[in-house]
Order: sequence, then C-alpha cells, then structure tokens
Amino acid sequence: MAALTISAALLSGCGLPNDPNAPKPTASVSSDPAGNGVEVLSGKGVLDKSRIALRSAKSFHVKGVVKEEKDLIQLDLKNAGDDFTGSLKSSGATIEVLSVAGQKYIRPDAKFWERMDSTGATATAMKQQVGTKWIKLAAKDADFGTIFAAADIDAILNSEGVVTKGETEDVDGVPALAVRDSADAASTLWVSTRGEPYPLKLEGPAGQGLTFSDFGKTFPEIKEPAASEFVDQSKLGKK
Repeated sequence: MAALTISAALLSGCGLPNDPNAPKPTASVSSDPAGNGVEVLSGKGVLDKSRIALRSAKSFHVKGVVKEEKDLIQLDLKNAGDDFTGSLKSSGATIEVLSVAGQKYIRPDAKFWERMDSTGATATAMKQQVGTKWIKLAAKDADFGTIFAAADIDAILNSEGVVTKGETEDVDGVPALAVRDSADAASTLWVSTRGEPYPLKLEGPAGQGLTFSDFGKTFPEIKEPAASEFVDQSKLGKK
C-alpha cells in the first residue's frame, strides 16, 4: 500500500487508481454474528491482520487501474505465494508477466515494442524474434525488474503514517472496515470484518484503487513455460 497507495511497489512509481467496474461500498451494514474481531483493534492492528490474512491465504487476485505520470495502466495479477502471473495494459499496449520459482518472464505485445522504439527498427526485430513467446529475463535485469514488485504483499499493505479506523460499510455484500493512513488521507483500504480479515478493496482519490478477490484459489496458469514457449533474454542482445 505504501501509505495506502502502493505507489512505490507498482511499476516503479505508479499511483493507485481504482477498477472502474469494482463494486461501490454502501452504508447498509448490520451487526454480523460471524465477525472476526478486527473492529476492536487499532488501525495499525487491522492493517497488520489484513496483511497476515492475505499471506495466509496463499493466493489471491488483485485487479484495478494504476497511474504512472499521465498514463493509466490496467493491472490484473494472480498471486500464489512468491509466484504470480498477469498483465499490465496502457495506451493500447500490453505486457504479460510471469514469475515462477524465482524466474521471471515477460511477454510484450507488438504495440508495446512499437511504443518502446520510435524508429521502428528495434520493434520490428523484437516482433520477429519473439513473436508470441515469453522472454526469460536475466536474474538481475534492470529494465523490467521493477514491474515484478507489483505482487509484493508487504509493499501493498504497508503504511507510511498513522493508521486509523473509519466507518463500516458493505463492499460487494461483505461488511468491511475502513482503514486510512495519515500520509495518504485520500486513500481508504477496506478490510473484511467477517471471516478472514482480507483486504477487499483499496480506494484512492478520484476513483483510484484496487480490488482483491479469489483468496486461496488455485491458479493453474501460474506455471513454468515449456522450452519452446520462451526466448532467453541474452539471445536478444539484452543484458
């Protein structure tokens, strides 16, 4: 979250806008006999509980839109422990990401290469060499490594100021407690007050935020690609 914005974690300095299709909180919550007790904790305690719950879930799905400078980036990631896969989309370009057992891969589309290369020569070469295959990144790649910080739980559920509790409302039918960080008062994290105290939604200013779901779900798509499905980065003349 990094002050409930996770800007330091996402794409090397992105702000955190919201999934425009995400359900909006409503103020119609009644007492819940299956409450998990987070409402009696301090704001910091609620945040810590949500981090522990998310990590204990072993897997989750995070989706939304992030902002980097003037660009809006659609983010969709499925996380299973230290492994994850998903996509980042901006201005018509898409880059898929995959991390399995510490090895990282990217799969940019043609539009991505075109945006990276104003002359067109490199873009043409990359499209010809890579096609629809993954690129297996070097262990210490400096160009794309920051992208993979997007699935860091500690960065997502971090705070930089004083954390306080707010109102209790419904998030997609689930009672949730608002948590805010004094370092980013315009953002709100909604933590479930029923069952496991999972983070459900992160809202920022002007409709910004992320949604969390599919806790504990198995994602079969998180797997190492076959040798025929990737190209080693070193063979593309990269570091």
